[in-house]
Amino acid sequence: MSKKTLFVLLSALILSGVCFAQEDPGKEQTKNTTSAVTQEQPAAVTQEQPAAVTQKQPALVLEEIQFCKSVEDRQPFGVGTVFPDNLDKLYCFTKIGGAEGTTYVDHVWYFGNDEIASVQLPVKSKSWRTWSSKKLNMGFGDGYVEVVSESGEILGRAEFKIQASEKAEEVGKTEETGVSEEAPEAPKEQ
Repeated sequence: MSKKTLFVLLSALILSGVCFAQEDPGKEQTKNTTSAVTQEQPAAVTQEQPAAVTQKQPALVLEEIQFCKSVEDRQPFGVGTVFPDNLDKLYCFTKIGGAEGTTYVDHVWYFGNDEIASVQLPVKSKSWRTWSSKKLNMGFGDGYVEVVSESGEILGRAEFKIQASEKAEEVGKTEETGVSEEAPEAPKEQ
């Protein structure tokens, strides 16, 4: 082999090695950039997911809703759907299930088609009893209460009727109740 051929082959090898050496860092850099992007995306998703999980409350369930004349020892008394107009206050007693940590529900009171009150109540455990009340200065007619979660979901609704004292007693839908088996949690009293 001549020196000239050897020189050309050697030069070709050296140049190709330089080209390969230059390509490898470029490929390495591309790989690193891709890895960095890949690593950044899961980190961003991971950071967002706990925030979303923290903010999302488990589904609340309205386990019980009753209207009553009073609440004593966290129990509804004088439960019914028809009440006399001479009753001082009407109570809406609810039992909410499914909460983890503190959340809130609203008792939104309606009489006829008009919203007359909205009472925000805390719910602090998986089984929580709470109530709100409304003075009966609204006259005769039909009303209802919607129980609404913090997210705006309507958990349930119950209806009541206010009649003249004599008619409410004739209907006989108001009944006295005794103590029922309930969860021991204490609600925030109104």
